[in-house]
Amino acid sequence: MKVSEKLKLESISLANTLVKVAEVKVVPNKLKLEPIGLENPPGARAELEDKLSSEGVMLDEEYMEESSEVIEEVVIRNEECREQVLLAPGKTKFDAEKLAIELLASRAFTAVEMRKKLLAKRFPVHIIDEVMTDFQTRGLINDCFYAETFAQSRWSSSSWGPMRIKQALFRKGVSKVDAEKAVQVVFQSSDCGDCEQPNNIEKLGMSKASMDHLIVQASKKWQRGGNIPIQTRKSMIIQWLQYRGFNWGVVTFILNKLTLQNPP
Repeated sequence: MKVSEKLKLESISLANTLVKVAEVKVVPNKLKLEPIGLENPPGARAELEDKLSSEGVMLDEEYMEESSEVIEEVVIRNEECREQVLLAPGKTKFDAEKLAIELLASRAFTAVEMRKKLLAKRFPVHIIDEVMTDFQTRGLINDCFYAETFAQSRWSSSSWGPMRIKQALFRKGVSKVDAEKAVQVVFQSSDCGDCEQPNNIEKLGMSKASMDHLIVQASKKWQRGGNIPIQTRKSMIIQWLQYRGFNWGVVTFILNKLTLQNPP
């Protein structure tokens, strides 16, 4: 065997080893990491639910969504490792543009996400740079717009707070400036225009409309407590709000409101 062929085989073997090392299962509550395949076999979710149930852990749909994002990130990194070993020949700018358009037809992407997708398909870096510059100039990829849309969606559908939204955006490669701007637009903008906002709410980084919406959602959570003791209900609300990414000032404000609305 030629030396060049031997080195090539050893490089491929090393890349495969890196892929196997990266293949782990992500489970909440600090459960042990276990080797798995990344093909998400049928019944994997049911198996995870049974395991968590035996541990006394509730399976959160939002957590599963985050876990799926993490697993997708691992897959992309694995493919990047392979790309370092073997670049597919014949990849053109036209092919990269075609793939990028197909991906954007399914959902929006940040610049970092799209770059990773193209790298995973083994396009040369100089072609990826050209496509990314072109798409960003034409507005097809816009991190600022993506951040605002993502923040509004998570706030409206899942009551995510500023901190959790920013963390999710950072993981997607959005800059701190764009993430901060998105959070400000969603939580501090008022539909009332020139209406004066209460000082105590404005200091918390939220508009009155946003705070009213959060109070409604927290009240629903409070009412589902039934005959649970007040202190236990308060603990549930604190955990619920902190998990969604609200600071202690907002948590305290909501607790005071709920206590006044629901006297013992």
